[in-house]
Amino acid sequence: MEQGGGRRTIVLLAAGVAYALAAATTTPFTDPADIVTALPIVGLAVLAVARWPWHPRALEAAPPVRGPHPYRAWVAVLAAIVVWELAEYVARGSRGAHPTLSSMADALDRHYLLKAVVFFGWLCLGALIVRKGTQTPAARSRAPE
Repeated sequence: MEQGGGRRTIVLLAAGVAYALAAATTTPFTDPADIVTALPIVGLAVLAVARWPWHPRALEAAPPVRGPHPYRAWVAVLAAIVVWELAEYVARGSRGAHPTLSSMADALDRHYLLKAVVFFGWLCLGALIVRKGTQTPAARSRAPE
């Protein structure tokens, strides 16, 4: 990696850590929490649109991908989460005995550092998705996995 790219990565990581630490100070479901959550979503959406590769001919020329659908695993994970949430929601007993994802997130929100770590991970995941999704197929084949 070139020197300028390394510095940029360090600056972006430091900015992400600082932002996550600031976001962790907010109370869930308040305007400040909504704003610090919405800003990265809007920023990454703008980046995704700005960097999106508009090369339909290159995609048509690519050989067809064989094997399972690339989103099948994500659909399976999402379906499992929805089924689990619904099962826990309708189960008799206390919420402590049958926690949902939101109740577990609420328990995590009580700890400042854990909340900051999860928020930072969410920022990194969003950046990774935009970066991987907006690379050209040639750049993707050269990128180390």
